[in-house]
Amino acid sequence: MPILDFRELSTSKSNSPAGEDLEGLVRELGKLLGLNPEWSGRGADQGRDLFFTESRKGAVGSRNLRWLVSCKDFAQSGRSVSETDVGSVSDKIAQHKADGFLLATTTTVSTGLKFLLDGLNEQGVAETKVWDRHELEHLLLRDANIGLVKRFLPASYIAYQRLSSLPQALESLKVLVPPAVYKKIQSVIETYHVEDSWISGERIWPHDQASARTIDRALSLLLERSDPVQSAQELAYGEIEFDAFDATLKTLAALKPAQTAQLCRELVKARNGEGPSLFAFRFYAERYEPNNEEQIELAVELADEDLAELYADEIGVFIYEELTTAPEKYRAWDDLDPLSSHTTLEGAHSYDLSVRPSEDRSRIEFLASVEVSVELSYDKETSPTSMPFPGKVRGYIDPYGIYIDDFTVDTQAFYE
Repeated sequence: MPILDFRELSTSKSNSPAGEDLEGLVRELGKLLGLNPEWSGRGADQGRDLFFTESRKGAVGSRNLRWLVSCKDFAQSGRSVSETDVGSVSDKIAQHKADGFLLATTTTVSTGLKFLLDGLNEQGVAETKVWDRHELEHLLLRDANIGLVKRFLPASYIAYQRLSSLPQALESLKVLVPPAVYKKIQSVIETYHVEDSWISGERIWPHDQASARTIDRALSLLLERSDPVQSAQELAYGEIEFDAFDATLKTLAALKPAQTAQLCRELVKARNGEGPSLFAFRFYAERYEPNNEEQIELAVELADEDLAELYADEIGVFIYEELTTAPEKYRAWDDLDPLSSHTTLEGAHSYDLSVRPSEDRSRIEFLASVEVSVELSYDKETSPTSMPFPGKVRGYIDPYGIYIDDFTVDTQAFYE
């Protein structure tokens, strides 16, 4: 639950136009953050533009970035800010010759608007940032900025003062409630409050309520009930956007690393071949750096299609390099070598790859079709010729590397 109630802004007694109290708050916040705010002045439509100028210093030089700031106060309705609410961001940036676009809102942004702003950033049109209600709260509750809360959100300031004395409040509960109840309250607070951060679906992913509810159910199962199996099932098969799934793992890994490691392993075992299990495996491998034996032990839990996607490129490269470097190691060479006085295997393209765990689950086995390109040379007066031949490659992956068990080729086309 948010600490600050931004609905206070729209119920203030000032005579300013709707939303302008938020603009005033953001302007004062920018001033405290050293962003040199300025307003363009009110126009005929009673609108005015807020700008921040950010000074960035680097190792070689410095530059000023001009941010166009858009403030959207939808605290009363609680709805998210959509693309329609902000209009053409790229046109506004060009019109004002801005380097960046900052959206400040008392709610959050829709998934569509988030995608739009992220796209402008990635395409190099302009830098984009969002101060949603959680980021605003985080900034305002810093010691240096808390005076703005007292000025613009007085009721929230009083509530925060009570909350900030949480340790004292908990201590006082010892004499007000039975010991068992006190321990339960203390346990819940310690579970969801880590390093001055509260963990909840709303805070992890405020952009979609269904995703936030799924995250909350998973958090309860993982953190309160210590049940990573059911928590993984909730995340793997519940109603949750992929970006929300990603944000959940990253947030938990930062605040609850041991529980997140368990969760990732169980997500892999959930065998959801539509993405979550494979993503969890890759996240676990990158974040926790298990050794090769542990990776294979976990990888065999993946669905076959996930295994194929995980190892396809690596297997393809290995097949090419192994067959073009040392084809004589395999029985296919007994069929290829006699085709000319000097036979060279030039290339090997694998396709139709199937991957699965071995029966004893100690390694990962693969079978692939392969088209090999072979150069045939006969004598000095005859130019070499190249011919393709279909073949099969069977092999496996274990903690020590990738290996080919068998390589066969069909040379019937040469004799026809």
